[in-house]
Amino acid sequence: MSSLRTLNRDSLLRVLALCSCRDVLALACTCQELNKQLQDDDLWRLLAEAKWGSCVPKLASVAPGGWAAWTRHRLAASSSSLLSPLDLVQEHYQECPFQHMVACLLCSRTTGGLVVRQAIRCFLERFSTPTAILTATDSSMLEVLNPLGLQATRLAAVQGVARDYIASDWQQPSDFRHCGAFVTESWMIFCCGHRSLAGIGDKNLQRYLRWHLHGSVDEVKRQRQPKRKAEAPAEPGTLRSGRCRSGVAGGNVGTNTGGAQQRRVTRASAAVGAEPTTKRGRGC
Repeated sequence: MSSLRTLNRDSLLRVLALCSCRDVLALACTCQELNKQLQDDDLWRLLAEAKWGSCVPKLASVAPGGWAAWTRHRLAASSSSLLSPLDLVQEHYQECPFQHMVACLLCSRTTGGLVVRQAIRCFLERFSTPTAILTATDSSMLEVLNPLGLQATRLAAVQGVARDYIASDWQQPSDFRHCGAFVTESWMIFCCGHRSLAGIGDKNLQRYLRWHLHGSVDEVKRQRQPKRKAEAPAEPGTLRSGRCRSGVAGGNVGTNTGGAQQRRVTRASAAVGAEPTTKRGRGC
C-alpha cells in the first residue's frame, strides 16, 4: 500500500481505471491515503474521463458532488477471470460494463463462431471506449463489423449505446433504445454479480448460472422420490374398496346365482306392490 501513497494523480488514475468498483472501494478501505483522495469528487470525474474518454465532460450532466455515484454506477461491481465450459463471448468482457454491452450487441443474431469472436475482439481493441466510437468515422467501424452482417444496424446500436452510456441517467441497459432483455440479463450476471436463475430468460445464461452454482451446465436432476411399497394382491372376489363382491362369502368365490336371482325378483315385486310370482302360460 505504500506504493499507492507515492503515486501521482495521473498514475493513480491509470491504476484505478483498471479496477472494478468493488476493488476501488476495497483499496480505499485498506489504504488511508487512498481513502482520503477518494473523498474528492473531482477525482471521480477525472477517473471517469480516464476510463471513458474526453466525451465524458461534454455529454455527461452531473451535478456538483455527484461524480462519485455517477462513475461508480458505470464501473463493474463484480467480475471473474474464471471462464465456464460454455466460453460465452461476453465472459471475456466482464471487467468493463461498456465493452460487455457492446459485445452482447455484436454477438446477437450470430453463430458465435471464431470469425464472429475475432471481429468483436478487433472492434473492441480499436474502439474500446464510448469516446472512441463517437469520434470514429462510420466507414472505419463498418469495415470491422462486416463479418458480422447487419453492419448498418449494429453500427447504429453501438453508437446509440456509446452516447447514452455517458449522456443518459440510465439504471440498466434496457433503458437504452437498442438494448433488450438479453443485454440486461448478461450485464446483471457478469458485471453486477447476479447469481439467481429467477428472472433470467436466455437459455445460455441459465446454463452459465447452473455451472456457476452447481458445477454443471446441465439442469440439476431432481431427487428421485422413494418407490411406494408394493401392496399385497387383493383376494379373489374383492373390490378395490376392500368390500366383497355380491354373493361371495369371505374370500371364497362362489356362484350363488339362486340368491342373486331371488333378490332381483323381490325388488321387481316391491316396485309393483305385489308378491313375487312365476310366469304362466298364455291367456292367464
